[in-house]
Amino acid sequence: MDTINGMQTVADFVRTVWENELTFLFILARIAAFVAALPVIGGGGTPPYVKALLIVAMTFVLFPIISEKYFLPPFPTPPRVINLGMIVQGVLAEVTIGLIIGFGARIIFAAVELGAEVAGMQIGFGLSNAFDPISNSQVSLMRQVYVAFAALVFLAIHGDHAVIKAMMYSFQFIPTNGFTIKGPVIEQIIRMGSELFIVGMKIAAPITVALLLTQIGMGVISRVVPQIQVFMISFPLTIGIGLIVFGLSMSLYVALLKEQMGGVLEQRLMDILLRMKST
Repeated sequence: MDTINGMQTVADFVRTVWENELTFLFILARIAAFVAALPVIGGGGTPPYVKALLIVAMTFVLFPIISEKYFLPPFPTPPRVINLGMIVQGVLAEVTIGLIIGFGARIIFAAVELGAEVAGMQIGFGLSNAFDPISNSQVSLMRQVYVAFAALVFLAIHGDHAVIKAMMYSFQFIPTNGFTIKGPVIEQIIRMGSELFIVGMKIAAPITVALLLTQIGMGVISRVVPQIQVFMISFPLTIGIGLIVFGLSMSLYVALLKEQMGGVLEQRLMDILLRMKST
């Protein structure tokens, strides 16, 4: 009897999806764009079939919850109303929404990459690259270390839960009713871009300041004692001091990540959802 009831439940669910294929398509498009823009799992290091399974699984889980509750009537959409223009407009709007939410979650990782590149250039690792499986490209060693720590902190403080919660709320704030990008959304995106540079400079600040003081000290030594070959000792000294400061500043780096990936990330995503709702 349980097996028969389970089969009936699955059959009813499949029938509901079939009768509301337009709603299912819109949900699938938003989640697919969202997953593609996500940090950690949205990069090239995650196999495509894993991302595809995640997209389909999230769609099947969210569809029964949000279809009748958050999508505007008529529901289901009558077949006579459906046309190619409606489908294209709806899919493009859903992809845009998913990409914007994913961008809001990914901004902190972009800031980490920026800060790591600046710190690596200051230390002298600018030409020392290694293969990064996440981006499928050659990146600096410092960037790999910083991004790895950021990914661990992101998962440890359940930043992924905040991001998925924002995706769930997006259907409540922004149903598929012809979303278009307008002033408030563009303003918020620009503000997030400015925050990227601010956070990136905060990440690179300890190493940058320490090495700046080191360069000033070596300049003073070269003027006071010209016999010392400052140029010969500058490279190992810069690398050594840079790595020491990097190790000493890891606690500050982790604290900054916890702040940015905790309440700040959730508040940032909610702000952008509210601005998209206002359009």
